[in-house]
Amino acid sequence: MGSKMQTNAEHELLAPPLANEKNKIACIASLDTKYQETMYACDEIRRCGCEPVLIDISTKTLADRGAQIGPEEILRVYGMAWEDFDPLNKADSIETMARALEQAIPGFYSQGRFDGIISIGGGQNARMAAAAMKPLPFGIPKIIASSLACGKRTMEQYVGDNDIMVVHTVADISMLNDTTKTVILNVCHAAAGMLKNFKTIQPDTRKKVAATMLGITSKGVEGTLNRLPDQQYEKTCFHANGVGGRCMETLIDAGKFDVILDMTLHEITCEILGGYCTGANHRLEAAIRSKIPMVVVPGALDMLDFFIDEDGKGLPEDINKRKTVYHNASICHTKIYPEEAVRLAQVLAQRLNRSQAPVTLILPDEGFCEAAALGGPLYDPKADQAFIQTIRPLLKKEIKVVEVHGNINSPSCQQAAADALISITAR
Repeated sequence: MGSKMQTNAEHELLAPPLANEKNKIACIASLDTKYQETMYACDEIRRCGCEPVLIDISTKTLADRGAQIGPEEILRVYGMAWEDFDPLNKADSIETMARALEQAIPGFYSQGRFDGIISIGGGQNARMAAAAMKPLPFGIPKIIASSLACGKRTMEQYVGDNDIMVVHTVADISMLNDTTKTVILNVCHAAAGMLKNFKTIQPDTRKKVAATMLGITSKGVEGTLNRLPDQQYEKTCFHANGVGGRCMETLIDAGKFDVILDMTLHEITCEILGGYCTGANHRLEAAIRSKIPMVVVPGALDMLDFFIDEDGKGLPEDINKRKTVYHNASICHTKIYPEEAVRLAQVLAQRLNRSQAPVTLILPDEGFCEAAALGGPLYDPKADQAFIQTIRPLLKKEIKVVEVHGNINSPSCQQAAADALISITAR
């Protein structure tokens, strides 16, 4: 087996040079099994006034079926010849082609070989196409149509932290009939419509602020953002539910923000202690890599959440020892123990200390989420103080710490966070 010649990170994911019209739609397909259906898609793309760019990921044969980008070229980017690929068994050949496609697609886009991209097929085609589309820049049309985009399957495998659209094909993409033709037609016209009606967003000279929130911190976050003058700040919120934080970090890496208002660190709790909102590990690290200033509040860091399934299972064995409140019939919020607060304080301090940009940490003394306010079901000053007293001496002297009397959602915390952000962006 050949070795990789490049990694995705080595591709400069920039839009290709502007042409008179962005009208090239790539279609990822296995022409050795989906030739008829793919040709129908190409015809529809042409009827839309666009140019189809066929990307053939066939693994059974090297036969030329008219694709602009064939399996041999995809493998060549991966550093592998067809002669080395052809003897592989079915499972290895599919996995190898998937890795090769994932590596090749960003480079093809950067070369201007397509402007939008679609995939129409079954589960395997969708999985391979999704992995290849995820590294592509935010904003370009990306559509996956699959017979497996349904049921209890999660969207993570198809979407990740990118703006990929997913369509359930209803029927298997096997032969052409009224159902499959309708789905193919809609997907092709949707991609063409996005390209033809694409409007370049006018540059915004305001400071771009990224903020995190959950329902239990939303009052504090929104109150803080409302205190920032609209004429000076463009504000974008991310739902810190295990995906939103990851999306924010991806866009930070892409250079989309000037300053971070990270007021909901619940995903760090899930990363370290487990819980429902897992999936956004290594939070804060994108801003650290990009040397972007941060105002941080440990919002919802003081609670664990658990999902209760249809059989009533999902709660931890020690649930009767914890303070609890039910967000709804399926999700239970529980207060962390003081020893867990100490562990989280150590993790947060370790990450913040790595920042070379200005950092301000706001510490409200009456709970880090709505339910943990004075008199609330998760109010526990012992746990809160364990966190505050642990983190303060661990932080390097360059990090500014502001202690606030009140809950994270209180006006005092909102004002302190807004003042800190205005101050940090004025430096």
